[in-house]
Amino acid sequence: MTRPGYVLTVDEDTPPLVVFRGGSVRLERLPVGSDVVYPADAEPAVRSLSAELDRVLAAPEGSEPLERLLTAGTVLTIVVDDLSQPVTATSGADVRQRIVERVLEMAARAGVDDVRVLAATGLRRRLTSHELLSTLGERVFRSFDAASLTSHDAEDRDGMTSIGELPDGSPIEVASRLVESDVVVAVRLATAVGDEGSASLVPSFASAATARALTPVPGTDRVTAQQRDDALAPFVDRLGDRARVVTIAATLADAPIQRVSAFLGKREREWTLLDRVRSRIVRSTAAVLPEAVRPVRFPGIGHVVTSVRAGAPSAVHASTDAFLRTTRLANPPARADIALFGLPDTGYGTSGAPLDPISVATLGLGQVFDGVAGEPVVREGGVVILSHPLTPSFHPIHHAAYVDFFSDVLRDSTDAAVIAERFEDDFARDDWYRHLYRTSSAHHALHPFHAWYATSAAREHLSDVIVVGGDRETASQLGFRAATTLEDALDMAGHRDGGDTSLTFVHGTPVRPAALA
Repeated sequence: MTRPGYVLTVDEDTPPLVVFRGGSVRLERLPVGSDVVYPADAEPAVRSLSAELDRVLAAPEGSEPLERLLTAGTVLTIVVDDLSQPVTATSGADVRQRIVERVLEMAARAGVDDVRVLAATGLRRRLTSHELLSTLGERVFRSFDAASLTSHDAEDRDGMTSIGELPDGSPIEVASRLVESDVVVAVRLATAVGDEGSASLVPSFASAATARALTPVPGTDRVTAQQRDDALAPFVDRLGDRARVVTIAATLADAPIQRVSAFLGKREREWTLLDRVRSRIVRSTAAVLPEAVRPVRFPGIGHVVTSVRAGAPSAVHASTDAFLRTTRLANPPARADIALFGLPDTGYGTSGAPLDPISVATLGLGQVFDGVAGEPVVREGGVVILSHPLTPSFHPIHHAAYVDFFSDVLRDSTDAAVIAERFEDDFARDDWYRHLYRTSSAHHALHPFHAWYATSAAREHLSDVIVVGGDRETASQLGFRAATTLEDALDMAGHRDGGDTSLTFVHGTPVRPAALA
């Protein structure tokens, strides 16, 4: 049993606390009386991934063993989470590679010879050959040609099949290969409740038109989240009349991967003298390196596999969520007037680049409803303080549409309904954006729109968003404000020492919301 999460009330003896800020970490003293929400310690890593795979594949949840489903003549498609989920090893094989290899071995023994492997990219950028190689390993990569090992293409209009309709009559179109398969094995990763995405594969393999129709936009008459979920419910364990889906899900937990960053896995009151020395080394090194050249996730946070599950997606999704809820608090603090979140540069899906401003907004505001406590940690009309440099930088290839969305769309309006009406059609129909998405590993033109729409609920819930250490012009473009120091940010938020304004700091790395998945 791991140590549960708890809430610390700051007093005069509380040491400075670790607050992430992009590619660095800071030690900040919080006002006396503030609440600090510590998550539960991570579950221990599985001792043997191979043994766990053997166990769960032999006794899957809500499904026959995969071995029985694979016979000669079976059409098999393996789908894997892309780089929107973290790489689980800095050396050696990624967990996705090890799971895919095991499934391919089972397929070979059964005489299955019609196999394809697809990255579940949705509207995110399609992976390069090098990324497919590094994620799945040379053994898998060399076993397939480019047509049989590739990423989903949401603009492949001839490669889509309709499997149903949304309430407004829009067709639910997914990649034909999945519908035509006998068995679809979905290799999923999960770092937080709901983070492995919808139990349905449809959003990850939908056409661009369907992805657009599936995305709620506040203030419009488009599909609601509940209507979307209801429409996808029949396509969780099966896609169409033929394809049966089996999920293999690995849960991940943060873990320091460098000795110098071991202090990040401890609570500050437990630091030894060596931990304090290591903290100084990390902070001093980050201070002398320009933001643009700091290694992504500079503090050295990696991931370990804490559990593996297999079976019907509906069953695996439920049990995975139940397992991950062990990181939640049984008795979260009362909703505060002000909430503080430190945001590290995750680098997911951007080839090592820092978070762009739109992703900072999506990740930061996603914590308002998806934080450690499992419910809003800040009251309606409250203030959120984010810690991040908010550098106005975008990847020159991946973020082609993001650059124009940030400079043109957000300059005109930050309101989701206005943005959808004035700009979405032009971006969606732009042939140049479509070309970059299909050939140059760029995010689809709709991707920044959907990421921004996901911030709407939090922005409506809050009265202000302040970014401490953030670039002022960038913050203003997002509709936020910037502060130089945490003390300045607290003053701007109306916090007064000894007053009745409450502050909650959610400690550690943030929960990753589905909008960035």
